[in-house]
Amino acid sequence: MKKVWMLLLAMLLSIALMGCGDREESNTATNTENTGEVEENDADTAKNEENLELADEASDKINELEEVDNSTVIITENNAYVAVVLNKNADGSEIAEGSEELEQIEEKIGEQVRETNATVENVFVSVNPDFVSRMNEYRDKFEQGEPVEGLFEEFGELTQRVFPDAK
Repeated sequence: MKKVWMLLLAMLLSIALMGCGDREESNTATNTENTGEVEENDADTAKNEENLELADEASDKINELEEVDNSTVIITENNAYVAVVLNKNADGSEIAEGSEELEQIEEKIGEQVRETNATVENVFVSVNPDFVSRMNEYRDKFEQGEPVEGLFEEFGELTQRVFPDAK
């Protein structure tokens, strides 16, 4: 009986070790060297996007618009997410969210993004201060080459919350 238990224990241990030996480490994200481009290894995160790219050229073009103070642009596959801080009107008033004036500015921003990256199909613009702050944090992480592990889930949740109709 003791031999049977020893044999069962050995088989169980062997099976457990075989399962561990086949396991691959998978990072959620890897930051490629100073390019600002991030590749995703987990297909279920960030709305199934394969990479995030900081789009400085698009941001520079947007910042040239007289209505814009500053912007941050992150591109995922064929979507661009733009966080923008607008200048105040000549009379000192702020541009109202949902206004026709804001819609026109968003169209201009979309044109600027598409001029710099022809693969972008959808441009999502937000003047929400929380969104702007988070996008600036992401930009800083990219620029400093900090690890961006977990960024995809966080970015996906953020964009889903701010742009619930985004594809």
